[in-house]
Amino acid sequence: MTEATAEPVGRPGLSEWDLLGLPGPIQSANFLTAPLAHQYRLIVDVLAQQQSVSLTGVGYDELVALVRAELPEASVPELLDELNLESRLASLVGWGTVEAWQDRAETEADFLRNRSRYQLTETGAFLQRMAGQLEADVGAGSTAALMAPGSLADRLAATLLAIEEGDFAAASTEYAQVETTLAAMSGAAASWQSKLAAALGGPPEEARITRLLETILAYVEAWGAGVDAYSSRIGAAVPRLAAQPDDVWRRLALARVQTTAPEYAVADAVDELIQVVRTLEHWFCSRSPQAQRLRRQMRDAISPVLRSHRTLLAVGGTVSRKADLVRLAHAIESAPDAGRAWELWTSATSLFAAQHLRVLAPEPDRPAQTSVWDAPPAAVSSRLRAQGQRSLAGAAPRMADTSVARARARQLAVQERADLARAEAALAQRSGTDLSAWEPLTSTEAKLFLDLLSAARNHPDADGALTGVSTDGRWRLRLLPANPSRTAIVRTPDGRLALADARVEITP
Repeated sequence: MTEATAEPVGRPGLSEWDLLGLPGPIQSANFLTAPLAHQYRLIVDVLAQQQSVSLTGVGYDELVALVRAELPEASVPELLDELNLESRLASLVGWGTVEAWQDRAETEADFLRNRSRYQLTETGAFLQRMAGQLEADVGAGSTAALMAPGSLADRLAATLLAIEEGDFAAASTEYAQVETTLAAMSGAAASWQSKLAAALGGPPEEARITRLLETILAYVEAWGAGVDAYSSRIGAAVPRLAAQPDDVWRRLALARVQTTAPEYAVADAVDELIQVVRTLEHWFCSRSPQAQRLRRQMRDAISPVLRSHRTLLAVGGTVSRKADLVRLAHAIESAPDAGRAWELWTSATSLFAAQHLRVLAPEPDRPAQTSVWDAPPAAVSSRLRAQGQRSLAGAAPRMADTSVARARARQLAVQERADLARAEAALAQRSGTDLSAWEPLTSTEAKLFLDLLSAARNHPDADGALTGVSTDGRWRLRLLPANPSRTAIVRTPDGRLALADARVEITP
């Protein structure tokens, strides 16, 4: 046998994930997740406070005094020893959160002390501000979003007017306000969606319902009063802006970066300007604009709010034990015999059988009257023994007769099933026709169609068609948009329903 030679030790090879060019860990954010995050964040917060008053960083000696001032006086020596400030600063510098440099030595004593100066890097300062905003639970741009829709419509109109007049500097200025306003709206919408998802998940609790209600009201103030009022103006201005030639976009970009900028900077500015138009088209001008989808999300969240309020009122602020009782009922039902079922019941409810203890009571020193045990037996008549548990007046109550109500409920159930079967057959016959050609719907047909329509609106296809399935999974609705688009009026016993005309396909 030959001896196996040891392979040379080298650096581990790159994985396929490393070759994709995807972003990896952000070293500068380690101070937020490290085991000693309290100590690191204290140093970062002190440096962030000094950025507004010092443009040349903070010296080591000054930093020690500032950190000492943030600590409680009674524990300063112990906490400073545990902090090990030099080691923590070295870690922050290595992560790229803090930058350090040596100050000039002007005296011989300067060579014997720590002359390093520290300042937050651009990334470190941004991460510190972001962490503070997250912990403060501040909605991003929610106040600015209240005025954003009207401002967006006015700025778009002003941008187009300046382009027509040939004043590209003014057009670029107006367009910059469009970009910042859109960023505020996007931040507010993202905040609403995240709060909506968090509030709708989990059991109905007072805090969740309050958060959901606040989110809906914030949407109504911004989207309900603003976007709905200005969507038509914004939707009319965006196509005109998107149709501008490449020369106009280049001149708008040059007004930002100046004519001496390199060509790649101008190209990047043009891409940034065009991206704003694409976002506006996606929000207000597409077949299913995001503004309307957000409105539907908020509309659909109103029902969970009402159900949660009813649930809290029903339990009266207490915790419902219905789930525990249902599990106990299933366990008792599946018990092998009556004895085991009784053991489960008594163990769960602590309602054990009574046990009488034969313990003699001590005799009093001076009894006030004759004891029951010493008194002669009292005569009890046979009539009292036979009828003592009965009332001497009135009649025995009778059990409530619910047979008529049960029969009526069975008749209504049969009638509802028959009406539903007729409505399903009638709607199936309308398959392959346009909404605009429909005859008036009955009450049951309208309810079934609206349920299918609500399910279809949540599942748009890539080609713009809407597909939905009934709650029992028996019927499938598909709406193919009419071309050109037009409005259809569907008449029901409760009124008229205005919808976008479409070809209807209803299949089992």
